Amino acid sequence: MNTIDERDFFDEKVIGKFSGFLAVSGNVLGLRRRIIDRDTIVDEKKGAYGDMLELGPDGIHTVDMRPLHVHVTRAGTPHRVPHSFGYWHINDVDEVYLAIPAPEGDPKGHFVVCQQRPVGKEGESFAWFCERCLTIIHEYRFDHGRLGLNEFWRAELAATVEYNATSRRCPECGHENPLGYSWNTVKDTPELAAARRYW
Repeated sequence: MNTIDERDFFDEKVIGKFSGFLAVSGNVLGLRRRIIDRDTIVDEKKGAYGDMLELGPDGIHTVDMRPLHVHVTRAGTPHRVPHSFGYWHINDVDEVYLAIPAPEGDPKGHFVVCQQRPVGKEGESFAWFCERCLTIIHEYRFDHGRLGLNEFWRAELAATVEYNATSRRCPECGHENPLGYSWNTVKDTPELAAARRYW
């Protein structure tokens, strides 16, 4: 198992290593076991995926996350999956998503997330925009190219804690925005679990 060609990434003994993200060659790869049929993608801990949201110059757009439909979130595009992670993710590199339905007789398929490994000054941000007027109210920058993937989850948690310690009140319209939450449900307090259910 020394080369990428010798690995069966969907093997049950291997896939657990990718439940967060893992650097493979020049890429960052995430593999998740999900209940996937023709119309839906379900995370047993978080519920139905629904659709990914992307924020562009003319507002929020819904991305249909259908099985066997490849989607590319372009570098610099704020995006989030409601109920999955409670912030907008802004990456300096493109991200590719693909949901692969389960083979016959298997209740779970595979959800694949892939991007190039950030290098040098490339990084990403965890950001919060006012849910009413879309004014950016907080941003936490992670220097991924320099610090590496091993620091990603620490940065995500630090960003969420930092944001939740603010008033979360929009400086433009005065709306008080909900708490942020991390991708990992193990980190949820009752308040964060309520925020996850809400948005």
